[in-house]
Amino acid sequence: MLKKNTVTTPQKGCLVEITEAVKEAVAASGLREGVITVCTPDVDAGILITSFYDPKGHEDIIDDFVRIFPARDNFHFQGSVTEGAAHSKSSVAGQSVDFILSEGEMKLGGSQGIFLAEYTEAKERTYYIKAIG
Repeated sequence: MLKKNTVTTPQKGCLVEITEAVKEAVAASGLREGVITVCTPDVDAGILITSFYDPKGHEDIIDDFVRIFPARDNFHFQGSVTEGAAHSKSSVAGQSVDFILSEGEMKLGGSQGIFLAEYTEAKERTYYIKAIG
């Protein structure tokens, strides 16, 4: 099963939860055992796992990315400084995550959620869910 989804991010520097959409796609696949991969093809966005309990913690994640990878004018990248910094963020944080699927359930921790990380600007983003059994 391969499912293509889109989400519109509300702003630069945010995490958008996609956990339920992933769970729904996995349930619709009928697969009971296997591996689930969630990925984005965008080099300036990412897929992260973090807690959904405290959205303020999401701000900390984004703030840390900005601190570690600020937009700067000496990137070798030929595009905008925001995109140059976004490429570094997505390279380090990752653009995909894998999950174990057992007895029809993804093995997520009690407070774990799946998030699309927006590093550049509000826009429509694509992500894929692949179930392999």
